[in-house]
Amino acid sequence: MIAEECKKLRQQLEKVAGAERREAIVEQLKHRQVDLLELEEKVLAVTYALAAMATRTTIEGKLDSTKAHDRVQKIRETLQEDPQRISQGANLTNMKKAFVKFSEEAGVVLEATWDQYKPRAKPTVDANQIAQAEQQEAFRSKVIQLRTRVKYADQISKKPPATEEAFVDLENVWEYIRQTIAELPAVASDPKVQEFLKAANSKDGASLELLTDEVREWLEDNSVADKYCIVSM
Repeated sequence: MIAEECKKLRQQLEKVAGAERREAIVEQLKHRQVDLLELEEKVLAVTYALAAMATRTTIEGKLDSTKAHDRVQKIRETLQEDPQRISQGANLTNMKKAFVKFSEEAGVVLEATWDQYKPRAKPTVDANQIAQAEQQEAFRSKVIQLRTRVKYADQISKKPPATEEAFVDLENVWEYIRQTIAELPAVASDPKVQEFLKAANSKDGASLELLTDEVREWLEDNSVADKYCIVSM
C-alpha cells in the first residue's frame, strides 16, 4: 500500500519536473525569438537600403554573406535533429555573430556608396541666384518655397534613404528644386554659361563639352568652380 502510494507520488513529481523543464525550454525559445527578430530587423533594414541604392548607382565595395549562409545551414541541420537544441550550444550564437558582422559591413558599404552618389545626384543651389531672385517681387514667393524644400532635402538626405519609397520621396524633392531653379532668372548673361548651368542643374549633370573657356572663366570669377556636377561621357 505504502509502496504504491510512493510510486504514484514519484510519477507525479516526474510530471512536475518534466513540466518545469518544458517551461524553461519555452522561456529560452522566447528569448531566442526576440533575439532573432531584432537581428532580422537589422539585416532587412540595410539590405532594403542597399537594394534601393543598387538600382541607381554602382555599390562601393564588396559584401560576402557566405559565412552567414553557412551558419544558417548548420542551424537548420541542428533543428532537423532536435528542435529544442536551438537553445543549446554555439550554433545560434555563431549565426547571430555572422549576421551582425554582415549587417555592419553592409552599413559601411551603404554609407560609402551614398557619399559618392549624393554629390552627383542632388541639384546645385546657387545662393547668388536665389538672393537676386528674392529681390524681385515676382519671384519672392517661389524663392521662399524653394528654401523650404532645400532645407527638407538636406534633412532627409543626411543618411542614405532606408527604402525605395524614401528614395523616391527624396528624388521628387530634388526634381522640384531643379524645376524651381530653372524658373528663376539666370545669374549669367552669356548663353554658353546659361546652357552649362541648365545642364549642370539637371540630374544627369553637364558634359565636358559644355565646359568651354567662357564657362570656366565665369565659374572662377564667381568662385563656384566646385559647385556644379560635370560628367565625362
